[in-house]
Amino acid sequence: SSSSAPHDPILLSLTSSRRHNPTLRSLAHAINTHGLTYRFLRRVLEARENDLSITQYEKWRDVAQYGEDTVSNILYLSLETVGVRDDGADMVASDIGVGLGVLTALRSTAFRASQGECSIPLDLATKHDVSMNTLYHAWDSSINNDSNSIGGDSDSEQLEKANMAREALRGATLHRARENQGKVPKQGRMCLLPAVCGLKYLDSLKECNYDVLHPALVGGSDDAAAVERRRRLSLMLMLGRTWLTGTF
Repeated sequence: SSSSAPHDPILLSLTSSRRHNPTLRSLAHAINTHGLTYRFLRRVLEARENDLSITQYEKWRDVAQYGEDTVSNILYLSLETVGVRDDGADMVASDIGVGLGVLTALRSTAFRASQGECSIPLDLATKHDVSMNTLYHAWDSSINNDSNSIGGDSDSEQLEKANMAREALRGATLHRARENQGKVPKQGRMCLLPAVCGLKYLDSLKECNYDVLHPALVGGSDDAAAVERRRRLSLMLMLGRTWLTGTF
């Protein structure tokens, strides 16, 4: 059920400033109009704030929990805006959120490495012997298309093994969501469109042998513009099919 927390410092801050902030005014209007559950929004805010101070998560389940706290809660709110408050639909949204949370970590590997951060949780990094030097060498090998760079082959292989392990975790939740999507009422199906983007990236990742630093994925190839156009066209077709059929 929706709840207002008048003594909550975050809510008080939002309330005091919303008159001057169009984003907060729109957010307050949405919460009041649709009776949205405030705790979902609070979890998103807290998870985003905590993530600012984390350079590497300890365990893969911490990454999965981050996906639950951010993406899943946004999906719960989206379902509420169309009047869907159903345990079965929430379970599907939870699986999608966890899957997309791990996916986001995969896609952010290069950027976070450039910031001195590691998107691979410590338990998987330790298991597959992946360090920051592994990321740097693999990235250098990728952008230079040079398998002979120092540590190039072994670094790439280590990174790919760790990525395959993360992909397996992400893929399991997304595929489970696909299998159970029939539990979501028809009016809530369109709220799950983000799953299509995740599944499309999964296909692209498999084509690149789970190399998240592959030029085709990060825009470093000679025909990057053409590759991006084909990827966007394919994604648009997948989204269109989902929109028409109600299934992803």
